[in-house]
Amino acid sequence: MNPLLPFQQDKRWLWTAVIGFLLFLLIQAFPITGQLFATDVHPVMSRSEAESKAIEIAAARFAVQSDEIDRTSATHLSDSQTVGYFSKYGLMDAYKKQWSSSTPTDVYAIDLQLIGESGHLLIYLHMESGDLVAWQHLTDTASTASTASVQPASEGSQLASEALGYAAFYGINASEWEWSGTVEDDGSVRFESRKSDINESSLWMKVIVPADFSMAASSIAPWIGGKVTYGFDLSAAFTAYMKEQGKLSTSLTTYGFIIPQIIFFIIAIVYAGTHGGQSSYRRGILLSALFFAMYVGITINMIPGLRAGSWEATVAQGNGASTAIIVISIAIYAGMALLTYFSAVGGDGLWKSMGKSLWPRWQEGDYGVSVLRSMRAGYFLAFILLGAQSVILLVLEKSLGSFASSDATQSMYNMRITWILPLLAWCAGISEELQSRLLGIGVFRSWFVGGARKLLRRELSTRTTVMLTAAAMIPPGLLWAMGHVSYAIYPVYTRIIELVLMAMLFGWFMLRFGIMTVIFAHVTLNAILMGMQMMFDGLPGDFYGGIFSLVMPGLVGIAIWWVHGLFRGKAKPVVV
Repeated sequence: MNPLLPFQQDKRWLWTAVIGFLLFLLIQAFPITGQLFATDVHPVMSRSEAESKAIEIAAARFAVQSDEIDRTSATHLSDSQTVGYFSKYGLMDAYKKQWSSSTPTDVYAIDLQLIGESGHLLIYLHMESGDLVAWQHLTDTASTASTASVQPASEGSQLASEALGYAAFYGINASEWEWSGTVEDDGSVRFESRKSDINESSLWMKVIVPADFSMAASSIAPWIGGKVTYGFDLSAAFTAYMKEQGKLSTSLTTYGFIIPQIIFFIIAIVYAGTHGGQSSYRRGILLSALFFAMYVGITINMIPGLRAGSWEATVAQGNGASTAIIVISIAIYAGMALLTYFSAVGGDGLWKSMGKSLWPRWQEGDYGVSVLRSMRAGYFLAFILLGAQSVILLVLEKSLGSFASSDATQSMYNMRITWILPLLAWCAGISEELQSRLLGIGVFRSWFVGGARKLLRRELSTRTTVMLTAAAMIPPGLLWAMGHVSYAIYPVYTRIIELVLMAMLFGWFMLRFGIMTVIFAHVTLNAILMGMQMMFDGLPGDFYGGIFSLVMPGLVGIAIWWVHGLFRGKAKPVVV
């Protein structure tokens, strides 16, 4: 099978790829890069720079010297719900002009774990300017603040004045805040922003005054037990909507993906056992092992992102929480690697039993050339897929009001080494194509076509077989889509519609060009999206990392072709 042959024989494939890439640039890429090329855009600090800045602020403003700090960790935090609100109603520009400079939705939270029993000094920094925007002191014991209980109403005004003075001492513009008239159960004095609301959203600030704070403080103010934090009040309707979307996402993930995936794991084992003889039990070992190794590396690289999910709770629990998450994640990835292996063996054998060979073998003399052709065809197909995805998302945005929010657990800014991100493209391309396409479509096609033959008691027409094959792409595509509903895109069924449609294209391309080409197409699609993200994330050095991501699938294809050329003709080479 020569994957490039259709592109050489029919130029419509090439024109479709060109149009697809142009649609991607116009719909997805340019709206992002246009904003980032604006004159008011500033580079984003790296996590290490944020840690250094926090240590500097701790010494200058809180009298906490570096030798008093046991260890530091920086985490990118994002107010996902507020970002979603601004995104849904087209308010992001208004937010940037009015609120973002002093009360950003996205911050670096730096945990300065102090030596002994002093607890944690948490410093929140603006990601671009490095300005101190909030802070708090956490201890393992009850708060030491003098305001640890609700104050009488008669004393509230004086307390509010002290709280505002304490916040102003650290750089908060007191003229922008007005006391709300309430002191909360934990002793926090709540203030409302004097700045005008943005639609139905408003700003608040909460302050806990340290026990020995004095308005007459000179260079260093007491901070033990103190806190200055802020947040956003959104419309009750939107908050309720997001809560319901969260519940729906959990239900769909549990009942639409996790449980069916367990059943599919059993099916994969069965088909590997019944059809492995028509393939090879060495088939997919290397790919599955690479998938597992890469995902372990990615997980370790994303430890700051693991903390972002419930940051303050993780700070209080220490490193034990992150370690537990890593162990559980590795166990899950081991199971996914096994599923990928059984899918490779069972899927390859199943398709061969149906008279179709979709996966060349290393022993074949032209295997290296086949990989090179698959890589080149994969780029063309990726352009088509990018264009299709862009159009689908645009239509869903206009028809369903779909919108995206933020997810700090998957943030570039929470990666220790951002250049590792493109490996995720290979993890997805390998596992999802072998599971959902090679085995998934094969299983349902054999069921649908075999069932129709038994029902009609005759051989099926070509048209009927094609229709049943197309129908066989939907169930595994739906399972694949259900595994993505936890992404920060709303309504959550947006991704189901998008990915079921994309699954149909992936399935068609697999049958037309083979599984290797589709793996390269999937990897290239993700690598382009990740590369664009890296090129414009504002982190130093990531622009070149983004370029590397764009060319990475090509480099891998060339490397496999070269290695196969070195080993061509040798007995019993490793099967990939």
